[in-house]
Amino acid sequence: MSKKIQVYVEKSNDGSYWGTSQNYEGIVSTFGNSLEELKQNFQTAFADNLEIAKEIGEPYANDYNNVEFIYKMDLSSFFNLIPELKISSIAKKAGLNESLVRQYKNGLAYASQEQTYKIQEAIHSLGRDLLSIQF
Repeated sequence: MSKKIQVYVEKSNDGSYWGTSQNYEGIVSTFGNSLEELKQNFQTAFADNLEIAKEIGEPYANDYNNVEFIYKMDLSSFFNLIPELKISSIAKKAGLNESLVRQYKNGLAYASQEQTYKIQEAIHSLGRDLLSIQF
């Protein structure tokens, strides 16, 4: 059975992406110039961290032989990553006030877990709609 490691992703002012482990007994943090590069770098950094933990006999090290990384991103970073998304369309699909979602995007307000879930579901629904299209 694989362990799921949550990685919190943030987009820095210089355009780079930073990822930090959230539910791992060691702390792993790294960056990349793109989201894809961050993911590759994080896998390498995690493997390096785990190797060192095993070498020095950390008791938790053998519990992480099979892992899956779950990348989580704050709403502001997400909307900045994909500027093609129309805030008004996502807000409507999520059943939320457009102005409020715009505040989330700009970091002026923070969404509750329930609001974040509604936005996530709206984005996933849009993704499914897009995947169903064939040319």
